[in-house]
Amino acid sequence: MTYERQAEVLAIGAGPANLSLAALGAPLARPEISVVESRASVSWHPGLLLNGSRLQVSGVKDLVSLVDPRSRYSFLNFLSEQGRLYRHLIASGGTVSRKEFDQYFRWAATELGVHLNQHVKSVEHDGAGFLVHSSQSRWRVKDLVLGVGQRPYLPPCAREVRGGRVTHAARFHQEVASLAGQEVLLVGGGQSAGEVALEVLSGRAGHPRGLTWITAGDGLTPLDESPFSTEWAHPRYVEHFRQLPVDRRRSLLRGQRPAQTGISGHLLGEIYRRLYELDYLDKHPIRHGLHPHCELVRLTTTSTGRYRAAVRDRTADSWHEFEADHVILATGFRPEVPDFLSPLLERLPITDGVYHVDEDYSLGWDGPPGNRIYVQNAAQGSHGIADPNLSLAAWRSAVILNSLTGRESYRLPRADITLALDW
Repeated sequence: MTYERQAEVLAIGAGPANLSLAALGAPLARPEISVVESRASVSWHPGLLLNGSRLQVSGVKDLVSLVDPRSRYSFLNFLSEQGRLYRHLIASGGTVSRKEFDQYFRWAATELGVHLNQHVKSVEHDGAGFLVHSSQSRWRVKDLVLGVGQRPYLPPCAREVRGGRVTHAARFHQEVASLAGQEVLLVGGGQSAGEVALEVLSGRAGHPRGLTWITAGDGLTPLDESPFSTEWAHPRYVEHFRQLPVDRRRSLLRGQRPAQTGISGHLLGEIYRRLYELDYLDKHPIRHGLHPHCELVRLTTTSTGRYRAAVRDRTADSWHEFEADHVILATGFRPEVPDFLSPLLERLPITDGVYHVDEDYSLGWDGPPGNRIYVQNAAQGSHGIADPNLSLAAWRSAVILNSLTGRESYRLPRADITLALDW
């Protein structure tokens, strides 16, 4: 059988992680990196590109700058090539919109020659290399880098009724056409929930009759963006975290959740101001209620085509039922082993759906050492709270490239850090 394409390194998924890998790999003589994407275009969480949504990190934490600030694939160079550098600096106020970073990623994908419409169906190994079967091509590959991202998480009670007007926040733009006159139930208490709430309350999708917002947490807690917590996204801290016992790592991750799951202070302020306007100033009042410590336990459809939600209030130890016309689940994302790895599953170090990831982000599988598998955005348990974030994308790509080349293609010194990690 003749394979139509060959690749030294095939990066599956054209999200920020693999775009970073390809961008940093471009100036190197080897390896040659090909990136495939299942969709017809590259877009970064398109369902969440809401008006006014901002990055929670600096624009310097782009695909390349923290490793190679002179790279032509930097966000700053994108702005320069688009002829908007000065206006961006004036308009941004020190922050970057998600829409503009999405434009930057799409520009980088075009510059890097990402192969689109390549839905990977299966990955096999024939003893000499990987055989990757996609919807349009067949690839013979030496090394693989998996960057398929995390999957939207649905509460178990909502999995049977999803569709119609039960929407995960990740598909808000695609699935929410109009909310005019509807009762809306929003589930979740993180940044995505806050962005969706502000969009709903703005009336841009039509003015709903009411918004019921429930979160299992203590309320709408602010994201911990303080300097010492931000150092958890420092490469030196990742190296330290990696050496800790498993139980200690799990304990630290639980304690560090406010640095990942909260809502930015700016967005909280915008939501509060909007609620004030609705209560006292707006001619389109929207009934609204925020219910902390509440868990969605059951979701069913009614004979009239609405949704009946059963909610447990953990503080009062009470149960409540109400009906909604549209349910939006801002319940986050979870890593998931992709189906295309099924032919290799028995050969991969996976326990309960979680990869065992080595220091260089490779998987210690039982195949030939000359054919390696690396994973991106799937190592939080071993590499720390910031693993899924943009903050470490460039550094992680450089670690993988150094492993692929077997040399220090990118110099990654033990950078300065305030936290006393060694005695």
